Amino acid sequence: MRPRDTRLNTPAEMWVRFVFASRYFFFFAALFMAASAVHHGSVYDAVKAVVFFAAMIAGHVWLKRRGKLDECDRALQDMFNGTAGEEEGLDALLSRRAALEEKRGTPGFDPWEVQAVRREINDYMRSHPESTGRLDGRR
Repeated sequence: MRPRDTRLNTPAEMWVRFVFASRYFFFFAALFMAASAVHHGSVYDAVKAVVFFAAMIAGHVWLKRRGKLDECDRALQDMFNGTAGEEEGLDALLSRRAALEEKRGTPGFDPWEVQAVRREINDYMRSHPESTGRLDGRR
């Protein structure tokens, strides 16, 4: 894996996402071809519909055997629900740090936890350079 690659940017993961998305294309293509075959009475269109349907099933089975189908379904649902994935946004990290700083001086204060959140913010800023403008007051 190259340094600029992330877990979601590897060729294998991109192939999984392509196969997952192509299942929807093959489904609608099979549906369209089946409707066309019924309307025109064309055996050629019916064969195309069967081929597209078989490609959709093959993609489904391939994803299920590799254990990626549920993961892709969850990611798609999260995308439409607007929930965050694995990575917290900058606002969530900053609010966590502010909450920890408010506890400073109390018996339950953990300075190492504050340092861990600061490192997470630093890592986030390195991976999302466009976010630095928000902290500098440019946006």
